[in-house]
Amino acid sequence: MSTKKTGKSKAAPKRKGTVPAKRSAVPAHDVASGHWTQTIEPKRTAFISETLMPVHFVIKNHGPGPVFLVAQGGKQMDLSPDALHATYAHGIISVENRSEKRVLIEFDFLPIFRK
Repeated sequence: MSTKKTGKSKAAPKRKGTVPAKRSAVPAHDVASGHWTQTIEPKRTAFISETLMPVHFVIKNHGPGPVFLVAQGGKQMDLSPDALHATYAHGIISVENRSEKRVLIEFDFLPIFRK
């Protein structure tokens, strides 16, 4: 008795009630301006870095609401819309959106050159 194989594998059946996983927001690098951008949903936090070498970190809040910057080894501060701030940082950098609207931030890392 021979069994004929068709070469097609059976796909796993889809379970009822499953929801496709949401993709997390990933920072985008804007080639025209040369800066990184990140959209942060209302009442959410964007973790920019976890294991960052010592750098100067520059951030601009494009609004429309304020954000809270937490830079390990640097500053913890509120940034109003259209505010620009530079700080020293290493390790963890996060930005928290405390408003009810989605905000857009622009940021960049500037290395520290040692002699």
